[in-house]
Amino acid sequence: KFLEVATCENSFFALERGLKAFVRYVPRDVVKMMLTGSMEVGSVMVRKVVSIMFADIAAFSTLCEEIHSEQLVQLMTQYLQSMCQAIVHTRGTLDKFIGDCIMAVWNAPRSVKDY
Repeated sequence: KFLEVATCENSFFALERGLKAFVRYVPRDVVKMMLTGSMEVGSVMVRKVVSIMFADIAAFSTLCEEIHSEQLVQLMTQYLQSMCQAIVHTRGTLDKFIGDCIMAVWNAPRSVKDY
């Protein structure tokens, strides 16, 4: 009986580690939708209108050459945090960072009214 409990415990901790790693690459609310079954996972394609945003810092390469690295880190931290908060607040999905660029999507994978 103890072996079965230990096996269940090990499986639970492996699942927890896997979910923590998965959440690093997929928005937390999308993972929750997948786990609760409110979003079908697989090859189901749905045609819908979405909004996609690409936002970056103008003249970023020049800026990198002109300021100290500590200032650059502070600037990027503030910029990325502010942008991500705005995306989440408006129910967008952060898709990826591409250098100083942020890509976000609204109305996918979850439907959002009046986005």
